[in-house]
Order: sequence, then structure tokens, then C-alpha cells
Amino acid sequence: MSANVGVEKSQFPMTVKAFFDEADHWLNRGDILLSRSPLIASLLIRLASGSFFSHAALVFLLPQKSEHFTNTFVIESLFRGVGIANLETYVSGRNPIEEVGILRLEGQGLNQEFFKRVNGILLNEVNKPYDFRRLWRIALSTLFGLQQAVNRMRRRPNIYRRWMPRQFICSGFIQYGLFQAAEVSGIATECVVLKNGLFEPTPDEMMGITPEDLATSQKLTWKYVIRRGWVYQVESYAEAKKLISGA
Repeated sequence: MSANVGVEKSQFPMTVKAFFDEADHWLNRGDILLSRSPLIASLLIRLASGSFFSHAALVFLLPQKSEHFTNTFVIESLFRGVGIANLETYVSGRNPIEEVGILRLEGQGLNQEFFKRVNGILLNEVNKPYDFRRLWRIALSTLFGLQQAVNRMRRRPNIYRRWMPRQFICSGFIQYGLFQAAEVSGIATECVVLKNGLFEPTPDEMMGITPEDLATSQKLTWKYVIRRGWVYQVESYAEAKKLISGA
């Protein structure tokens, strides 16, 4: 096994094109994508959430060459709602602006059947809105420590809460899918709660998980960084941040 890992590691860095030509070899369904860009929206989210990354998505569908299907898709929660996107659009083109880290959740029972359930649960949420209210609460808590203000914003009348549609921030969306799939599959939910030190999350705690919580999670393994048309193999968050920062 170690010899095989050495051979694979020697192939990096590789171009984005070469990586996606063999995406079904390098990626797994259910891999978690973290990204950031120099755009103002990304900067504001990073400031609000205290995260190095501003966005999270989940690998939803890999190429099936036998069926002449060649794209890699992710499912994600964006400002316009939950939807599906071609992963290559993040990082391809003449001047790619997205800088991406890819992580993997592994463990007993966390197989392809499990991630198919995750995908099915998340697919049911397509077109659900982005949760600006929750992001604002996170921003208040992160930037100013205004816990009393956060608590006041949580006090909504029961009738309003009952009829309010489910909303997500991007990383909470992923955590929701993993948690629900674990319950359906009979897997202990603590195996898929990604925030360090959190074991039995309330709905607010689960939906409020940030990209930084995913980046630092002890349950996720760092796999790759994609930057400026190249893909690098990495083994830690520190290594990922160093590469993305251009050090």
C-alpha cells in the first residue's frame, strides 16, 4: 500500500485538466469541497464566519465514462438557494479565481451507499433558501462576541418558527445531510458531527457549522488543494493554507 501511495504522490502537482480527466479515480462521492476567492462576497463571508474559506459544497456526482458522462458535480447552498454545480467551473478557465481544498470523511459504514443517501437527502432541499439570519448571528458572535444580541435574534414566536422554511448556510447544509443520513442508516451520529467537541448538536448548532469547523475537523482527512490551474496533494489544514496563501 505504501508503494502505491508513493506512486500516486509523485504524480502531483498535476494540471486541473489531468485531474478531472480521471476525477473518478481521485475523488469520491461525498468528498467535501471548501473554497475561497478574492471577490468581495467571499471576503465578507470569511470575515463574518471567522473562516479561512468562505464556501462549502459536497461532491454529488462523478463521471461515468461507460455512459459518456464526463462532468463532476457538487451540491451546495448558495445565496440564490440550494442547487447543483459543475465542479470544474470553480477552478477551470484561463484565469480561475476559486482556491479550493478537498477533504474526505471516512469510517465504518461511511461507504458509497451512505453517501448516496446523503445526496438524496440534500437533493430534496433544492431551491431551499440561504440562511442570512443565521450567518448574521454567527457574524455577531464571531466579530463582536455579542451573545446577548445573538440570543435575542433567536427568540422567534413559535408560530413563525413552525411555518418558516428550512434554511441553510453552506457548511450547515452539508452537516445536515450527513447527520440525517447517519440516522437513517443506523450509524451513530457522533461519527458524522464534524465540529470538534460537538457531539449531540441542536438544530441551531448543526445548521450553524462554518467552513472553518470543517477545515479543522478531526474527522475529515485533507486530500487536495486546487490553485491557479494546478492540483496538489496535501495532508493537513496547515499545508493547505500555506499553498493557498502562496507561501
